[in-house]
Formats: sequence, structure tokens, C-alpha cells
Amino acid sequence: MCLKRQVRAVYYEINGNILPQVRLVDRAVLEPPYVHRRRKADEYILYVMKKGTLYLKENGKEYSLSEGDVILLDPDFEHQGIRASNCEYYYIHFQHPQIRRRRKEADFWKQSMKIRSVSLQEDSCVFRNCRDSWLRFPKIMHMRMGKSYLKVVDLLEKAMEHNRNRMENYKVACACRIMEAMVEMAREAVSANALEVVDGIPDSYRKVHELLNYLNTSYQEQITSQVIEEKFSCNFDYINRVFKKNIGKTIFVYLNETRIHHARELLGTTSMKVSAIGYRVGFHDECYFSKVFKKYTGVSPVQYEKMTSQVDVMQRKPG
Repeated sequence: MCLKRQVRAVYYEINGNILPQVRLVDRAVLEPPYVHRRRKADEYILYVMKKGTLYLKENGKEYSLSEGDVILLDPDFEHQGIRASNCEYYYIHFQHPQIRRRRKEADFWKQSMKIRSVSLQEDSCVFRNCRDSWLRFPKIMHMRMGKSYLKVVDLLEKAMEHNRNRMENYKVACACRIMEAMVEMAREAVSANALEVVDGIPDSYRKVHELLNYLNTSYQEQITSQVIEEKFSCNFDYINRVFKKNIGKTIFVYLNETRIHHARELLGTTSMKVSAIGYRVGFHDECYFSKVFKKYTGVSPVQYEKMTSQVDVMQRKPG
């Protein structure tokens, strides 16, 4: 139990705007009597377990890694195998110019949830959200066997394929897949730990996060209170109160804001008709779409389209 507390106390901050420099990515199969050799690498090594059990020691700490486990080995420490076993795992050897080891604070997972809540409410078209996008990557984590784990495995297989074909820019394509896999693993760590393990976090909080994700990805569908009740197995009035307490606005206010946000994108970047854009973002009545759009932006969709067209023309003028 003491070892478990020590392991959980470490995580890594990685600047996600900078791709890792991937030297190796492949899959290893170990069989007795082979034992992982003793070494101190000059790069980070990420292991993602596929089958069996791998017994490792790093910096005096022992790890027993089984299917779904992930560990990030640190170049500052020596690591070695401590027991022969049958196992299969993915390994990624990489360097990164902006990665730093941190000690977890007591409220690490609560802070991780706050970061997710803020992210789910961001305007995805603002450049400032692209800057300093740091991953909080645990030293060791476990991925549940499911969609997220299968996605990571698929990304690692694609990274391996890129690294082998050696076509132009193959290292860039490989690094993109690895970074995407690391983002998926970091997200899964939050979902598996922050929303399930942290004391005092009610199940309704998890539903709010699930509901936010649903609204952000399914906003174009016909969403009603009845649909939400059936999909999330809850009373709408209750979840609406919890949603407002955590997010600061009701479910349908948030939904309309999301729809108008996407409508503004389409009005400013496409030649679609206003009625088609309204339908595309979830408004099946053009008059109602115009009414809601003006309520949130102060102008009608037609006026907004003209305004963005004028700005575009000015930006294209020489000088």
C-alpha cells in the first residue's frame, strides 16, 4: 500500500503543442527465461501492456504491469526486469523538449476535473486555446478494456506503420499518432480516477461531464428533456439544476450557445444558405433559428453573414 501511494504521487506535464521526437515504436513479446535487461536510457520510454504480466523495477520501485497498464519510464532513473514472464506490450522511445516531472498534490484529480470542465466550455475557434496545451500524464495508469483502449492500440499500430514505411515526413506522421494516443490515455486517466475515485464527487457530477460531451458532439440532433432523461437515466429537472450549479447555465442555454457558435463558424466560412445552416446545427425552423441567433449575437444570421463577408474582403485587399 505504501508503494501504491508513492507511485500515484508522480505525473508528467507535457506540452501538447510540441510533437515528441519518436525514435522507436514497436510491439515486443517476452518469453521465459528472458528478463528485461538493466539500463538507464537517455530518452523516455512508454510501455502499453497488451497481454500477460511484465515485472519491472525503476528507481527502487517495483511494478507488476498487466493488460491495459501504462507506464512512463524516466531517463533520470535506471530500470530493469525483475522476473521472467510471458507478456506482450507496445514500447515507444521518445524525447520531448518540454516535459517535466511533478509531484501530485492532494487535489490533483479535482484540478484535472476543473481543467476538463473549462475545456468542454471553450470556444474552439479561438487561437489562445491552442497555446500552452499541457497534458497531465500519470507515471502509471490503467486503461479499462473498452473503446478508449482499442483506440490507443489502433493509434500505436498506425504509428508503427508510419515509422516503418519511411515515406517523406514519416516521423511527423508517427509522432502525431503517438501524441494523439497520449492525449487519449491522459483523458482516460481522468475518467477512470477523477470521476470514480475522488471522495465526495457524486454520480451526478459524472453525468454533467457526460452530458457536456453529449451536447458538444450531438448538438445537431433533436434534443429534448425527454431524450436527456432516457439517455442519462435521470430526472431532467434534477440534472438541469446540477448542470446549472456546476456550469453556470441551464442545459438548453448551453445547447443553444453551442449551436449558435457552430452557426457562426458556418456563416463566416461557407456559402451555405441561412436555412441550411440553421438545420445543420439543430434548428429545424428558420424563423426560430434567426430569433435565437439574434438573441445571442445581437444581429440576425443574414446581418452576421454580411459583416463577416465585408471583413473577409478587407483582409484580401492588397497593402
